[in-house]
Amino acid sequence: MKKALLLLTLCFLTLGLVACSQSQPNSTETTSQSTDTSNNSTETTTSSTTEDSTTSNSTAVATNADIRQVSGKQVLLTIGDQSFAVDLYDNPTADDLYNQIPLTLTINDYTGWDEKIIRLDKKLSMEDAPDGDEPFYPEVGYYEPGNWIALYYGEIGYWSGKVPLGIINATTTELANLPTGKTVTIEKN
Repeated sequence: MKKALLLLTLCFLTLGLVACSQSQPNSTETTSQSTDTSNNSTETTTSSTTEDSTTSNSTAVATNADIRQVSGKQVLLTIGDQSFAVDLYDNPTADDLYNQIPLTLTINDYTGWDEKIIRLDKKLSMEDAPDGDEPFYPEVGYYEPGNWIALYYGEIGYWSGKVPLGIINATTTELANLPTGKTVTIEKN
């Protein structure tokens, strides 16, 4: 009798858990973070979505918030007659970039992804770097395996070897429309 009651209780618990998990199909919880450069404050929000809903996010899942604090250092990227200020984050990879400039390089499309890339001649420091990152957009990051700076203008997901470098003061449209194969200069601002 005790075994039958125990078995019956387990069946009801299992059915209850299955029913709860099916009440919101493919539900995911995401956390997004935005950084206000005027006062170096960071705001984190959490929201739930289902596969039936479509959201237009300008930020990706919050990762590596500890290395996304604005440092007060700023660089200027100039491509043709367009210039964009970048507020660098306070991390060793961004500091190494700052110490290597001025730089004159070439910007290109990264075909199939919402990012422009600028290949570096010298690798940046990976000291205290995360294993990877899911970039915000618009944002500037470093991809260590390819040794390039990336200008993100859309969601690309998590990648190993990515490190956030800073917030670029540009719209996603401006970044997407940057010409490829052009000279880019990076200098302290």
